[in-house]
Amino acid sequence: MDRRKFLQIMGLVSGATLLSSCGSDRNQKELISYLVPPEDGVRPGTSAWRVSTCSECPAHCGIMIRLREKRAVKLEGLPDHPINRGALCMRGQAALWRLYHPERLRTPLLRKGNDYQAVSWEVALEHIVQAMSDRQRSHMLLSGATTGSLAALQEQFVAACKVTRLPEFELFSHAALRQAYQLLYGRSTLPYFRIEDADLLLSVGADLLETFSSPAGYAQKLSEARRDHDLHWCHIEPHLSLTGANADQRLSIKPAGEPALLLWLLQTLVDNRHMPAAIRAALPKISLSQAGHATGLPPSRLTRLAESLKKARRPLLIVGGIATGHQAGQQTALFGCLLQRLLAEPWRGIDFARADKPDRTGDLRDLQTLNQALQRDEVGMLLISRADPLRHAPPDWQLADNLRRARLSVAMADMHDATTRAVDLILPLTHSFERWDDAEPRNGVYSLIQPGMTPLYDTRTEGDILLQLQRRLTGQSATDSYESFLQQRWREQFSTAELRSFLRQGFVTTDTSRTSTPLRIERTVAALRNSTLPETLPTPALVITGSIRSFDGRSAALSLLNEIPDPLTTVTHGTWVALSPRCAQKYGVADGDQLRLTHGDFHLTLPARLQQGLPDDVFSLPVDCLPAGLPDFDPATGEALRTIGPVKARRVGKKIPLPILSGSPSQQGRGIIPRPIHHDKGHHAEHRSLYPEPAYREYRWAMAIDLRQCIGCGACVASCYVENSVPVVGRKDHLKGREMSWLRVEPFYSDQGQISFIPMLCQHCDYAPCEPVCPVYASYHNPEGLNVQVYNRCVGTRYCSNNCPYKVRRFNWWEHIWAPPLEKMHNPDLAPRTRGMMEKCTFCIQRIRAAHEIAGKENRRIRDGEVTPACAQSCPTAAITFGNRLDPGSAVARMIESPRAYQVFEGLGTKPAVYYLRPD
Repeated sequence: MDRRKFLQIMGLVSGATLLSSCGSDRNQKELISYLVPPEDGVRPGTSAWRVSTCSECPAHCGIMIRLREKRAVKLEGLPDHPINRGALCMRGQAALWRLYHPERLRTPLLRKGNDYQAVSWEVALEHIVQAMSDRQRSHMLLSGATTGSLAALQEQFVAACKVTRLPEFELFSHAALRQAYQLLYGRSTLPYFRIEDADLLLSVGADLLETFSSPAGYAQKLSEARRDHDLHWCHIEPHLSLTGANADQRLSIKPAGEPALLLWLLQTLVDNRHMPAAIRAALPKISLSQAGHATGLPPSRLTRLAESLKKARRPLLIVGGIATGHQAGQQTALFGCLLQRLLAEPWRGIDFARADKPDRTGDLRDLQTLNQALQRDEVGMLLISRADPLRHAPPDWQLADNLRRARLSVAMADMHDATTRAVDLILPLTHSFERWDDAEPRNGVYSLIQPGMTPLYDTRTEGDILLQLQRRLTGQSATDSYESFLQQRWREQFSTAELRSFLRQGFVTTDTSRTSTPLRIERTVAALRNSTLPETLPTPALVITGSIRSFDGRSAALSLLNEIPDPLTTVTHGTWVALSPRCAQKYGVADGDQLRLTHGDFHLTLPARLQQGLPDDVFSLPVDCLPAGLPDFDPATGEALRTIGPVKARRVGKKIPLPILSGSPSQQGRGIIPRPIHHDKGHHAEHRSLYPEPAYREYRWAMAIDLRQCIGCGACVASCYVENSVPVVGRKDHLKGREMSWLRVEPFYSDQGQISFIPMLCQHCDYAPCEPVCPVYASYHNPEGLNVQVYNRCVGTRYCSNNCPYKVRRFNWWEHIWAPPLEKMHNPDLAPRTRGMMEKCTFCIQRIRAAHEIAGKENRRIRDGEVTPACAQSCPTAAITFGNRLDPGSAVARMIESPRAYQVFEGLGTKPAVYYLRPD
């Protein structure tokens, strides 16, 4: 019997067996498609969008929630929102993980011994009421940054129930800056910085792209300013940050050398700019040589910096972050804000009319006052909402032990953290995607928080909890529910037209006409006379930085963010402390060797990570890598000490492997990001091939990535993960090189310490090396130029991955099981990939298919801009452009014709569809 006959017989037998098993069922029902859409408006298989606001950090960016069958599956930035204008950072993209996190709090929990017991809401609220019946003690409310209607309700609650409202707790409170603005102008808030109109930006310590105020908004503004009017950006810092890596010029300064730098610049420029004579006379004196010694910068470099500030027509200074996180933070803020006014006042570069709204934020001095009240047994009921003070309090405070001295400590949160594990009662909060609310991130900007789905668990909003407590304690409340409270407040706050616009577009802006902000001369003079120039910090120093992945640590529990490499070190899971290669030689450590750092009573032991570009006398540590709280705070400002020194370092213990995803910190002469070469199109050699040229009729999808605009923030990587349901595999698989990310951002360091970033994804080559080696034709070229992977054909030989020069294919080593309810966020437009299958970037083919359906119904071709992959849509700097290369009017076709355009490994003859624009 030949093979053909055998297959025919087997097919006949199999078919007969299948038919015999399809007997009739009396309970069988016929499926009839809907003639009338369901009353709830849900159309199966189609997406619905809801405008809302991201609550993953205090920036409150506008977002759009994509819903499929009443469940949120993707987030995108809201294009016209005044805060982020369509951009969304990696933390915003990962917010869905908080919604569906398997460890989300689902019901009230009451402490029983060392464990918690689930109780009803009735029992939980009754415990609070009983604790508040004690009139001998003070009852207190401590919350994270709060704006909008919830802040108004908190004020109403504390007034009606005789509760003390403590200053709001945020680790990155910008306390020194707010105190300096209060001193100079009588306004304790951060103003709006007109970066988009500046021609020279000097940032000192402020990590604009990581945690400072609104990182996605700053990234978008910096990109526009560079593109539209050639902004020159100089950043000064004692360590190496993502912000510094992206500046046009980065100056490395001695730790705590910022006051000397700012004072010298202020003294040098004050003769050329307007400043009251009394303030000029009160300025402390500093010479150029003193400034050079204190900062570690050559006098010639300082002079050039001052000259560039003199020549600039619209200079702008932003100071903060690390620059105010040391014992000289008060002087840094005072000199910096004065210099800022000197530079920006002539062209109105700062605007307090559009200042950041959170103006009730406290500092660590307020938290210390609370801790002392707990020690004196003065606290009855302590209600902590959306804050984790125990994570950041200095360990010697013993705040967790003192918290037990309150009659009842209560935490309102959506997930466990250091604070919830120490309190007596936990009240689970409804996620922002499950409730109505609003936010006011900036004066004159009101942003809508709209539910995209019904609550998954037995949770309640903070507003409803406060209203129910008020009703039980006083017998009355303003409204029956928080939703009614919102509706009433919106009707009072907005006109009918404004309210309709608010609900439709997700935000509304009101007139914020600029008001004059005169200097408070007498107070400023008095402060300057009391100011002394502090000494620089002894080295080696430890710099504790904010984290672009977890902000102040609040997002550390989101596993997706741990899969994405740190932009500078490319470490994923785990903790580490970074040091320069020369410093590593001094202490005899390599990657993964444990390093013990000691400063007084503060000590920690972490694996070392060698990082080029870092100063030799500085150790760098992300705040989410701290095993306990911060070492201390500045008593003058209340700001956490994030630069301490001197520290002692020594190698201890065994080596701990670090999951480092970058293959090499340098290009090793491979020309992945080529040096500037000035040529025109005619200088390119004609491409010749032994194979026939691919013929595309209507579409050849292509991508252009402008490396001048790419900042390496990783927002595109997070967006790709969520859009394409890419598995999260964890630390063990990362250590084995089995990561699953379809898109990675590679940092490459030059010999001079400069960093360039390049996103690397499937290149969708015309002559793809992966296609001819596949024995089952699972990898093939479709008529529109896409390198397509047919999952159910793939047998897992991995020949394609071995033959890919770009190393962008990912193999499923395991059957990935998503812990419930994480599977609810899977994109239903994509087929699941199982064990043994290869997967990779598809140019978001599901979005291309959707555009084809719309264009086909209208009997036309897809227009330019109708297809935007997830990576391009989320990019804060619009560095990624996608479209049809055959359309000469498309944006991608124009970018491909740029003199800066090139293809990675062009000499291999693969003809990639991804073009890069050199960062010349």
